[in-house]
Amino acid sequence: MAEKKSYDRFAQVFDFFRTGDMRRWGRKQKQHFQQMRGKVLHVGVGTGMEILNFPPDLDITCVDLSPKMLERARWRGTQYQGKVHFALMNAESLAFPDNTFDTAVAVCVFCTVAHPVAGLEELRRVLKPGGKLLMFEHVLSKNPVYGLSLRFMSLLTEALEGTHLDRDTVANVRKAGFTLEYEKNVYLDIVKAIAAVK
Repeated sequence: MAEKKSYDRFAQVFDFFRTGDMRRWGRKQKQHFQQMRGKVLHVGVGTGMEILNFPPDLDITCVDLSPKMLERARWRGTQYQGKVHFALMNAESLAFPDNTFDTAVAVCVFCTVAHPVAGLEELRRVLKPGGKLLMFEHVLSKNPVYGLSLRFMSLLTEALEGTHLDRDTVANVRKAGFTLEYEKNVYLDIVKAIAAVK
């Protein structure tokens, strides 16, 4: 699978590229993730940088399609004050029964999922009724200047790593059948904290 190999190669430098984002957005992530409850699915865990922003004492299952990313995430899992499990899995095809999780979390993931609505429908399927989806994602800006810039940048990022900077993730959340609770701008209207309910 070419997509998996691409992320395996990127795993070694992933933290370097994300460190600035974590410094900028760490406090906002912690606030947003305070809503996490019960049994949690973290889809697209990458190298696990966000695990340290999660509230303690949860039962978290982290999935990613890259074995190399998961290898790097495991040591961060050992620092979490709660239960953390890891599994190799694609967001579009989750090997869990319906109604398994109380919370699903995604951070800068649905710009890379090949079929984002299908992936969000999978998250909805494995969430219990009333379960919460918490996302921290970069999205297409409604500002015409920023929006055009992001569309041009996407031509490069899609070719290099499969990242789409021009997706309307809030609309995709609704298309997947979720009820949107809120969307909050974290950086301009390009990075958003999103909460939705099954």
